[in-house]
Amino acid sequence: MKKRRQHHVWQHYLKSWTVDDLLYCLRDGAIFATGANSVAVDRDFYKLQNLTDDDLALIKMLVIDPGHPLAKRHHEDLLVNLVGPARLVEQNRHRLNNLDKIEALLDVHQTNALEDYHSGVESRFLPLLDMILAGDLSFYESDAQCVTFLHFICMQTMRTKGVKERTIDRVKRHNGKELARIWDIMSPMFAFNIGMSLFLERKQRKLALLDNNTNTPFITGDQPIINLRGDGVRPPTELCFYYPVSPRSALLLTEANEQPAFSSASLTAAQVGELNQEMLRASHSQLFGQSKDSLLLVKG
Repeated sequence: MKKRRQHHVWQHYLKSWTVDDLLYCLRDGAIFATGANSVAVDRDFYKLQNLTDDDLALIKMLVIDPGHPLAKRHHEDLLVNLVGPARLVEQNRHRLNNLDKIEALLDVHQTNALEDYHSGVESRFLPLLDMILAGDLSFYESDAQCVTFLHFICMQTMRTKGVKERTIDRVKRHNGKELARIWDIMSPMFAFNIGMSLFLERKQRKLALLDNNTNTPFITGDQPIINLRGDGVRPPTELCFYYPVSPRSALLLTEANEQPAFSSASLTAAQVGELNQEMLRASHSQLFGQSKDSLLLVKG
């Protein structure tokens, strides 16, 4: 079955902002109550497109060849799994019987393959999310669990609609390269590369949990993990990930050899407001809150 409603923010993650299965969304200046399954979703958002030889060469040049041997092996395997079926059908079309049936099966693959890949990453992270919500960050000390954590947060950073549209536009304007057909394949590869770098630096980067005991709850958005050292315009030279996981909890992954800029013991409503404004700045078109008032504060 084709999975055509494809979320670019993890639906299960957004449930932390729901009350009676509803959260509040700020979009186009309006605030309304809706279900988590109705936001940050587009039809066929991750559907694979038929790639040309030039497309494949561009993927190889931009992300596969420059990478670490371990990353290169991952990227090559992923590329074969994603585009191999379409390439095989195209190269052998004249030899195939039951072409209509094969085309129908191929269409299901093209629609579901990346959606299923993202779902697998989310499923592996789910036990860690439960630990985070319970205030337990011990997974960061386990190499295997740390890999799962870093892979997830980098995937969530790179998969969004805002990153996709900005990257495609900027590369086309500045370099004349067209990434529209290949970005959804490249973004997991870039996320893997970033995650590998963060894993190598994990002893220098602190992971902190912010408990929000103020009267101002955390909000989130359609770019739920943001780099507090980036401005959304210039390529950042430093990285400090901020990731709210509920209205009352958030993660900070610091820049190397730095202490967290915020702490649970001294977190103020003004600081929560600043972090919410950062979420507003980084968002593409949607913000999410547990209450209408939490979004009115940001909108105001």
